[in-house]
Amino acid sequence: MREYPKSIFTIDVEDYFNVTEERGEPPVSEWDSLPSIVESGFLKLLDLLDTYQVKATCFFLGYVAKKYPHLVKEAQKRGHEIASHGMFHRIVYKMSKDEFTADLLQSKNILEDICSEQVTAFRSPSFSLTEASPWFFETLAETGFIADSSVFPVKRDYGGYKTTQKKPYWITTEKGDICEFPISVAPFCGKDICFFGGGYLRLFPKRVILYMHKKLAKQGIPTLFYIHPREMEPQHPRLKMNKMAYFKSYVNLNTVQPKLEAILSSSKFITCRQYIETCFPEKRMSSSFT
Repeated sequence: MREYPKSIFTIDVEDYFNVTEERGEPPVSEWDSLPSIVESGFLKLLDLLDTYQVKATCFFLGYVAKKYPHLVKEAQKRGHEIASHGMFHRIVYKMSKDEFTADLLQSKNILEDICSEQVTAFRSPSFSLTEASPWFFETLAETGFIADSSVFPVKRDYGGYKTTQKKPYWITTEKGDICEFPISVAPFCGKDICFFGGGYLRLFPKRVILYMHKKLAKQGIPTLFYIHPREMEPQHPRLKMNKMAYFKSYVNLNTVQPKLEAILSSSKFITCRQYIETCFPEKRMSSSFT
């Protein structure tokens, strides 16, 4: 019987203004004129990961990679997996298949030009995969991807995709197979809650997050954590949005680093690529051009 790694650490490498229109995201034409914190926040994350000898899967927004290619190279140099988060943080269910393909390939090509290795993992912006995009997984396979981490198994503001799977699992398409890394959830008061990233990670106390993490580990379920560089910069600029969105975006930012320190010291971590190579050796991923 295979022994499954207990934890996967992921980073969505985007800036504080790369959110959604509903949460005040400015148009792409204004991005270059805005102050940026992605470099400082991301380097703090890399240093923190070094401290605990943890390797992560870094889902780079193509826009960020193109503007700050040295961040891609730095992450690669430190042994982290380079992955795609799309080009311009566009919501998947608002795109056609052709629009999604173009956005996907633009980011993939930029990242591969920078790091000179195949980029084979993807995460949709804001976990915006829904049943409204039936072509999603086939398009990933068609464009050379092998892994995805877009399935958010509970309904949320910008997505939600039904699945009963708790561990990474394979999705078969006519164009190839995709290993899906669903976002980890744990039951709480009759509902499945994601304690391991976003607003809930910031909202719940550290002891609750660690308890839920341990609970999944006892069931042999690898916990998938996700974080953003902006969460390492509590004083970053605020965007205009409604009160609920504002609360979800900015609650308890000052608690993130101590929580991450506790999380990173709580168990061993593995990247998405390493997970596939360890648990599904028959589907081993190539890390370089042939």
